[in-house]
Order: sequence, then C-alpha cells, then structure tokens
Amino acid sequence: MNTQTKGRAVVAEQRPTVRRRVLGANLRRLREDKDLYLEDSAERLGCHPAKVSRIEAGRSGIRQLDLRVLLDLYGVTGDAERESWLALAREGRRQRWWRVLEDQLPQDFLDLVGLEEEVYECRGFQPGIVPGLFQTERYATAVIQGGSTGDLDAEQRAKLRVRMERQKALSRSAPAPLNVWMVLGEAAIRQQVGGPEVLRAQLLHLVELGQLPNVTLQVLPFTAGAYQGGPYPFLIYSFPPPAALEVVLLENFASHAYLEAREDTARLGSAFDHIRATALSALESESLIGRIANELPRP
Repeated sequence: MNTQTKGRAVVAEQRPTVRRRVLGANLRRLREDKDLYLEDSAERLGCHPAKVSRIEAGRSGIRQLDLRVLLDLYGVTGDAERESWLALAREGRRQRWWRVLEDQLPQDFLDLVGLEEEVYECRGFQPGIVPGLFQTERYATAVIQGGSTGDLDAEQRAKLRVRMERQKALSRSAPAPLNVWMVLGEAAIRQQVGGPEVLRAQLLHLVELGQLPNVTLQVLPFTAGAYQGGPYPFLIYSFPPPAALEVVLLENFASHAYLEAREDTARLGSAFDHIRATALSALESESLIGRIANELPRP
C-alpha cells in the first residue's frame, strides 16, 4: 500500500459514517441493556475487546456474520427485527450519486446527504433562512453566493447540485418519502435573499410544499417572544426501527456537528416540541407566507 492509499485508509477509519455511528451506538445500547461488558461480546466473537469498542464507536464496520452472533447474544430473535439490523449494517452497495463530487465538497456535507438517504423523518427549526430541503434553485444560488455576484465557482456549483438533488428525498419512492416537520422563524420568510422576486417565488414554493402529505410547515412569528433553545438552527433526524435512535445536526457558518447522545437528542427534542407548540398552525403559517409573498414589490 503506497503512502497516499494508506493515508486515505487512515482517514476513512478516523471519519466514521453516520450510519456506522448509529449502528455502533445501538449495539452498545443493546449490550448495556443486557448488563454485558465489552469482554463478553468480544469473547463471543472470538476477538479482542478493542474490536468491539471500534465497532460501537463507528470506527469500524461489522460483518453480517459477526452481527448475527451479537444479535443472538443480545436476545434479538425476531426475523423482521434482525433483518432491519442487518440492513442497517450494510454499507450502501449501490453507487451513491454524490460520490463523483467527493473531491469538491467537505466530508461533513457529504455525511448530511448520506444521512438523509437513511432516515425516515426530519424535524427542525431554522430561524433565519429557508432550509436547503425547501430552497428553490435561485434562492439556493443566492444563499451559496453569500451576497457576492458573478458566476459560481466549482465548489459552489457542486453544492448547488447536491442541494437540488437532496430535495428528491421528499418525493422518493424507495424508501418512503422523507417526513419533514419544519418550523421557520418569521425572519426566514422575510429576509429578501436574492431580492423580492426570488423571495416571492421561494415563498410560493413553500406553500406548495406544505400541501405534501409528508411535509408539515409552521412559522414562529416575531410576536411569539422567547422560546426554548434560542435562535439557533437544528435538525433532528430519526432512523426507522430497529435503530430507535435520533441524530441531531447543528449547523454553523463553517461546518456541521452531529450529536447522538440520548441527553442531547432529548434536549433538542424537547426544544422542538416547545417551538412547534408556540408557532402558528400549519394553516395560519400558510396564510402568513402567502400574505408576505403578495406584499413583496413586483417587477
């Protein structure tokens, strides 16, 4: 193995995929629920406890045979549940459409795309901007440009392409369409990103998306006052059974951060419940969005 190839292998092990982290965290939960130690699992697999630790940390994948052994040890016997675990353990064998862009995009951004292909539900709060899953191409272009003008560079074009492709999760057939429950701050629907014409088209697009059976859209109005969590965006992704695990995505200007600890997901889940209860209803939100769109100056 040459130095470059070896370097890529090291990076791959140090940068676990979200799917591996989810699987590992759930295997750790199953083991702890049975009051077993790493050494107990390692003995059943005939390996060193460090290998089990790497699997639970998401730094290593797990063979289907080894997973079956652990499921036996942890008392997971139902055929449907076992198959769900095995499916979660399989790294995608199909060619992922975004792989051709790996050299042009940050790894944490690619992790986000992979995550949205695996989960069945997304709940979130975006106080200041329309989230990527809901953006029109012109609005997304303005966001990516960040106030600059001119043509997009190669990385910006890649981001735009991925952002548009991500939205297919809302209408995909296999797996089922992604369920999205999103609360937008009123600032997100008033900030004239790209100018009045671009914003108007974006707002009308939001109204259309709100008609989808798998999309719930609410607006937190300026009049709502203080709310839990503060003015910080977050997304909560839920995996289908048997994972029973949620992953929180925190975004900032430079990167993404993923939180998987139960106390973190519970805290943000509670904040989301408070925000959605404080926000306007879906019908009231649709009315407000439409009214703002009509108030925008026309060319």
